[in-house]
Amino acid sequence: MSTKEHTLGLSLPRWSDFQRLFHLPKEERRRRWSLFKNYIPDWIIVALINMAGGLIGKLGPRHREFSLSDQSIQYSNHYSYVPNFVPPLVSYTSPVLCALFFLVFRRRNWHDFHCTVLGIFLAMGLNNTATNVVKNAAGRLRPDFIDRCQPNITENPKLKLVDYTVCTQTDLAYLHEGMRSFPSGHASLAFCGLTFTSLYLASHLRYNDQRGHAYKTIVFYLPLFFAGLIGISRTADYHHHWQDVLAGSIMGAFIGWFGYRTYFPAAFDPNIPTDRPYPSRIPKPANLAHIGESHGRVLPVDDDPLQMETGSSYSMRKPEPTAPCSTCQLSVHVSLPDTPASNDYYGRTHETIIHIPSN
Repeated sequence: MSTKEHTLGLSLPRWSDFQRLFHLPKEERRRRWSLFKNYIPDWIIVALINMAGGLIGKLGPRHREFSLSDQSIQYSNHYSYVPNFVPPLVSYTSPVLCALFFLVFRRRNWHDFHCTVLGIFLAMGLNNTATNVVKNAAGRLRPDFIDRCQPNITENPKLKLVDYTVCTQTDLAYLHEGMRSFPSGHASLAFCGLTFTSLYLASHLRYNDQRGHAYKTIVFYLPLFFAGLIGISRTADYHHHWQDVLAGSIMGAFIGWFGYRTYFPAAFDPNIPTDRPYPSRIPKPANLAHIGESHGRVLPVDDDPLQMETGSSYSMRKPEPTAPCSTCQLSVHVSLPDTPASNDYYGRTHETIIHIPSN
């Protein structure tokens, strides 16, 4: 087993790495310009989704009837333990900063960085839109709604419930926010962005190398742990019921996974190289394969050997090699585990042969 399998291949960038950005062959510049135009529709869709999420959040929620004696909405109004700006800030920036780290100190892969930024903005836009739609449609009252409402009566009319018209609260935005409890926006935002971050770190640290490293588990676990703390804080400060937090967490985690898988392969599949996005839509021609080596290693700056054009189609999977047996009279050739093609940096060394006695 090569010790290279256990290293991350981190290195400081050299000036030559930056010079390559401005000294590209004409054919490569043309390819990158075509690639840029190819992703414009994606960015337009992402922008529209994020705008839709923000606009829907400005709409008023459904007005539910309620009981003044309902103890689940009689908690006192409390300041938020986690300010409202923290979940979106953490969710948007954490995967981008991770991708920036790997861009600078490891692979110099702009395609990876671009897919990360595009993926997280897609996931967060979808999550914001879905969360706000459900919040307004459900109209569930927060645990501190009575305190927000400041009703002008102390008891329900006989055999009747009351609605928001009994409230004396003059700040309608503050009152309407008290009707948007389900699901928890803090939980959905946190789990969306930090699930994306966990998957990105797991894949780029090669969690799937089947060697078992405790630090990789910790790095994968920490973002999800922090997301859980953000969700729990919303029940501690009486801004959400536990069901709101649970639903928001599930929704955010699923959409975060969905956004990640739009541009990246499965993070835990041992049969493919997970520490890179899907191949570029316009693959690099074979005659430009030399563009992208870093420090003499087969680690790409922009694309990688698996994304080189090899004909009419290309894939992240390489043809399965076989391990021939030259010492036994009869043998069965067993396929070796899939490893990234044309990249000895990820090479494995073990082989499997089934020996069958000649008699």
